[in-house]
Amino acid sequence: MENTDKQSWLEERKDLFIKNVLRDFIHSYSFFLEIEKKYRDAGITYEGLDNWVGTQTDRGTLWVLKNNCHRLWKNIDPDKQPEPFFFDWMVGAIFHEAMKLKENVYMVDRYHPAYQVASTTTTAYDWQENCQHFFEETLEDIQRGINRLENLFVSAAEHLKSLLLAERDNSLLVRFMLEHKSDINKLWQKSGGLNQTLGAMFPSGLDEAYCMAGENYLEGSWYVEARMAFVEALKINPDCEEAKSGLRILEKRLKELAHMLEKEYTLANSNQVQLN
Repeated sequence: MENTDKQSWLEERKDLFIKNVLRDFIHSYSFFLEIEKKYRDAGITYEGLDNWVGTQTDRGTLWVLKNNCHRLWKNIDPDKQPEPFFFDWMVGAIFHEAMKLKENVYMVDRYHPAYQVASTTTTAYDWQENCQHFFEETLEDIQRGINRLENLFVSAAEHLKSLLLAERDNSLLVRFMLEHKSDINKLWQKSGGLNQTLGAMFPSGLDEAYCMAGENYLEGSWYVEARMAFVEALKINPDCEEAKSGLRILEKRLKELAHMLEKEYTLANSNQVQLN
């Protein structure tokens, strides 16, 4: 009974979890690209790695991403759903590589400067040679870890894209993608960015994506955003009836809201006069 309740709870929130997976993957990958560039230019430091990975009691973005992927896809059949299976596996591999990278960088940051000072102020012993060998191996491990993470992130990004093509009914996801066009374009810049991805999700036209976002905004009373989405849909397809209908509903709601506020304002003024 408990497992059934958990499954039902997850199904009700699946759209939100998938949107959050894309959000956290973008943030995790962006941070990796920053530290990779820093590593190539001047060498990596521990700063920020702890927040990126996190701990059992204070989970970072990458840890949350790994947990959400496992929550969604750890029990799926890889023969029937290979894309989510491989994406979940790759995110798990990224997480473990990041954990190893964090520990290796900590060892170098924390102890190598002290070792260098000690090795110049004391008589040489075998321990100095052993320590030097250890730090050289750790630096090699860091380089290998950076390279492995780069390959894993690139592959995972393409698997994520394929996975999301089946999520065209997820209005939260579509809305997030439209709101973060720049991030999506960077993530999949080699394969066409946002327009190519949404084009595969909505082969009938991108106006469908903007209408879906507009309806989601309208449902949440985000009226300015709803109008912008419907107008964008009409720019793409001037004959889009869904966008026209959305704008009519929006105007009706705004008039109702204005009428209600006017009544409340009149009533408040009337009460104020009676009190005076």
